[in-house]
Amino acid sequence: MFLKKSELCLINVYLPYCSRANTDEVLAYLGKLNQLCEELQCLNICFVGDFNAGTTNTFGGLSEDFCMENDFIISDYALLPQDTFTCISDAHNTTWIDHFVSSFSVHQEMLNMDVLTECIISDHRAVAVSIQCSHLPEFDDEVMEPQPSRIDWLKVTAQEREDYYHKSKNLLDQQQVPTEVRHCQNFNCTDQMRNIWKKYKIFMQS
Repeated sequence: MFLKKSELCLINVYLPYCSRANTDEVLAYLGKLNQLCEELQCLNICFVGDFNAGTTNTFGGLSEDFCMENDFIISDYALLPQDTFTCISDAHNTTWIDHFVSSFSVHQEMLNMDVLTECIISDHRAVAVSIQCSHLPEFDDEVMEPQPSRIDWLKVTAQEREDYYHKSKNLLDQQQVPTEVRHCQNFNCTDQMRNIWKKYKIFMQS
């Protein structure tokens, strides 16, 4: 979508149903989305649709890993109440498996988001969001070469490694992890997932 001074890439997503048999297929799709991000070279990008992933299933972890690796935000997790649901089955079981995954530039311009629970079209409910498109970063006519996201340790001096160590240690020492999280034995625990993810994002951006 080309705007007056910027562009917004909206990509519809429909990932396979959450089951162990579909894990490889989902990973392949997430790999394609990652490749698409690199090809588009777009600052303002959104993946919208049925991820078939939630905080209570394994595909939720895969989607969150994808977001962390690509600096995306699951905007609906940040903007909607924790008791939100976007899908209701024939047995009246509710799940939150439809998401709005966005780049930081888009997320910070979201005014509001809402699930239209009274708009019944299928077993899924529509998600409405308002974005201040006029405030999105402008695109540059000059195509910038992608910058490496990892450190080339072969080119780093001993002093630089020492400085990196102390700065990293200082940042980690400032992070306070709740006692119940440190002693949790349930590897599928989702009670503190969002708080941990937010702390991880803060640390990675420091």
